[in-house]
Amino acid sequence: MNQHLPEVTMYYAAGISDEGIINGEYIYESIEAANASGLDYTTATWAILKDAVGRGQVYPERIIFTPQGRFIWEVFFNCKEEEEFNIPYKCVYRAVGAPVSFSEAVEYHMFWNKGSELVRIRVEAGMYKAVIKNWNGDVVVIKS
Repeated sequence: MNQHLPEVTMYYAAGISDEGIINGEYIYESIEAANASGLDYTTATWAILKDAVGRGQVYPERIIFTPQGRFIWEVFFNCKEEEEFNIPYKCVYRAVGAPVSFSEAVEYHMFWNKGSELVRIRVEAGMYKAVIKNWNGDVVVIKS
């Protein structure tokens, strides 16, 4: 399924007032749209995409390139009723092709270690490897 999805790089920009207050956050699906905004922008990171979920911004049915790796929007339902009413129990961006157990280990670490940062997820020698920098500077590696 994933091999047929479009692959995109998203761009993030924030409108900032003269007083330094953020008055709008934007995610663009092309560099042309980011340029047209007239705002300073950067490549959207996994953390930016994750934060956008709280604002109702999700990007399903595409593979998103970020500095941390390639991710896809995943939605999980516990039962048929949740699916019928479109009320999932869990929604996350997960590394494309990674085993569920690996993705859950990364999510668990990030949830319980507030302030940590996902540095990257890569495939090395057929194994998925996540590098996470904890808030105190310690580096944690999770492998599949």
